Amino acid sequence: MLGAGLLAWLVVSIGADSILADLSRVGAGLLVILALEFVVDALNTLGWWYTLPVAERKGVWRRLFWVRSAGNALNESTPAASLGGEPAKVVLLRGWISTPAAAASLLSTKVSYGLGAAIFIAAGAAAVRSRLSLPKDMVWALFFAFAMMIFGIAMFAILQIRGIGAGALRGLQWLRIPKRWLTPVESLSNEIDAQLSDFYRARRGDLFRAVGAHLCGFGCSALQALLILEWLHLGLDPQAALGIAAFTALVAIASFAVPASLGVQEGGSVLIFWAMGLPSAAAMAAGIAFRLVWLIKTALGVVVFILLKRRSPAPVDPTGD
Repeated sequence: MLGAGLLAWLVVSIGADSILADLSRVGAGLLVILALEFVVDALNTLGWWYTLPVAERKGVWRRLFWVRSAGNALNESTPAASLGGEPAKVVLLRGWISTPAAAASLLSTKVSYGLGAAIFIAAGAAAVRSRLSLPKDMVWALFFAFAMMIFGIAMFAILQIRGIGAGALRGLQWLRIPKRWLTPVESLSNEIDAQLSDFYRARRGDLFRAVGAHLCGFGCSALQALLILEWLHLGLDPQAALGIAAFTALVAIASFAVPASLGVQEGGSVLIFWAMGLPSAAAMAAGIAFRLVWLIKTALGVVVFILLKRRSPAPVDPTGD
């Protein structure tokens, strides 16, 4: 609700007429942005694919793409801190990938995505550092947000390496969950920990490849920003596009608890445009253009979720029985 209020305030304070005039310049370019968004999704799916065990990768990339689309639609349209669609992804992969492998890959891809985001954000900040005009307090706030992101990624990776399943099991035991319910959970958590240990200790090349795929996805988002700048008659400015894309990625991660980063994404666009001396109306036009693309993607993701749920095959039995 606060995000929606911020969005309404931005529209009123900047002026709807100015925003619409700039948005009209984008026009059919929205279709190009939408097409590039699917390229970003394809690259991020590739990053997820690399986190799967080699034996379970064959012929599943397409399934992963659609499952990711469906799960992310639930993540971004429900107030569950971007986690509402993660269990759905595991369910939708039954019959294609074993549950321990699916769960472990979803955990490890969060780390690889976060590492890719951290590298991209650092590169974008370095590219536009000399052009930014921000109060010192705001600079420190952004630095703090970035530092907290790095800390969160590091802690999540350490938990996975040390055994996240075992820790979850100890938590359930502390809650005095009946033992008969814990037995299947213990077996599953041990298998997940084994998958994670194999990924981080024996398959580091796959970790680097996953990070690289996500970095390519972020690079594609910079291309989207570059095209938006050109269509808004602000010139082809790769440096500014990189900075805008990097700042947008930081805002999206920092505001993960806000469904679809509503209002926060648009506010972030206004802030980074203002900091680089670009018009606020253009910033809101860019933010709304991406919001329209998000609406289309989310609607398609919900449809895909319904279709996949109806056609889900029987679960894979990892024992082969």
